[in-house]
Amino acid sequence: MTAHRRSSRVSTALALLGAFGLATATASLGGCKKSGDSASPDGGGSSSGGPTAGGGNVLRYKPAATKLKENLNVSFSITGGGQAASMKADITGLLDISPSGAERLRVGFSVLEVRALELTGGMKPEAKDGKPAPDVKAQLLATTGARIIDLLGDTDKAATKALPENQKKPDAKEEDDDMSSFGSFLGLPPEMPKDGLVEGKPLKVSKEEKENFFGGMEIDMETETTYTLVKIDNSSGKRIADIKIESESSGAKELSQGGKSMMISVDIASESTVTFNLDDQIPVRTHIESTTSFSAGTEGGGESRIVMDASYEPADAAAPAPAA
Repeated sequence: MTAHRRSSRVSTALALLGAFGLATATASLGGCKKSGDSASPDGGGSSSGGPTAGGGNVLRYKPAATKLKENLNVSFSITGGGQAASMKADITGLLDISPSGAERLRVGFSVLEVRALELTGGMKPEAKDGKPAPDVKAQLLATTGARIIDLLGDTDKAATKALPENQKKPDAKEEDDDMSSFGSFLGLPPEMPKDGLVEGKPLKVSKEEKENFFGGMEIDMETETTYTLVKIDNSSGKRIADIKIESESSGAKELSQGGKSMMISVDIASESTVTFNLDDQIPVRTHIESTTSFSAGTEGGGESRIVMDASYEPADAAAPAPAA
């Protein structure tokens, strides 16, 4: 893959984010609707977040209005075609969650604070036309958006795209779009398993679905994900579950252009942990690491990597009393 202009490299990087299936990257990073899962369609139990009849613990978001503050530290890098780019951000956002039809939630997000933001290589803003480089920190701070998800955290892409706040403004600049995509790292962890989890017993889920890469190219991807409920801690008075998630995906597509053919291949490996409050049905914290390797025939290949740490707390929680 070659990319000679900054905008091309940035759009490629952001398009790749849709592959990770994590709660909160771009609009795609919020997760995608599953198809072909091996898990049972009814989720194996109730949507209350409690144990199932078979003894498993179900992870579901509560279909009720709530607001969460998310503290997020994220780093993303991409190399390929002789180019390199990266971003690092330390931000706090607000998640405004409300019911949106049967078994659906609307998750609005906005950025409350930008403690640090670093862009390098193809993502670094540049001065042009005699004007200084844009203030990307201010642009990120102004970022807002929303997505429609199911109770597993997976995004309904069509419904999300149709939301008024996600429509592109006629006077929007390219840099604004870039920052909006970075702000979309905020959100709830997606890809919750449909079946209940039993402590210490891995649950494997396989699926096949199309994913968008390289600015809109669809590739059939096969994914196997293993969920393991590591433990449930009751010491706080709430049931707090630690879940380990390991996932591997691969796919390829042959392209023909000008009488020549080229094979595009993508491989993704990710590991994450989600700490989930089973009683309140909200996330507590997440850690995600994911690496994507891609090859484009004679055009070469590259690699992208993302690392995210997020913690969540009720936005309306009472402030601590001042020290005496």
